[in-house]
Amino acid sequence: MMNKIEIIEPVAGFTERDPNSKAILNTDMDSLLKHKIQRRHFSEINRNSKEIVNVREEIDDIRNDISEIKQLLLQITKK
Repeated sequence: MMNKIEIIEPVAGFTERDPNSKAILNTDMDSLLKHKIQRRHFSEINRNSKEIVNVREEIDDIRNDISEIKQLLLQITKK
């Protein structure tokens, strides 16, 4: 396991540095969990939006088909 270097003046959630790259590491697990939940939520919203668009397209196709059938029936009854 890597040794981590503590930051002299820590910022909320950022309390350590990577010893090799000197990068400040975020150790705020609550924020990470909130971020993952939010990403999952937005993913679900996006998926639901795509489903709604697909259903609307199918409804439009059905309406067009019904309209076409209606026109054909009108033509048949006029003859």
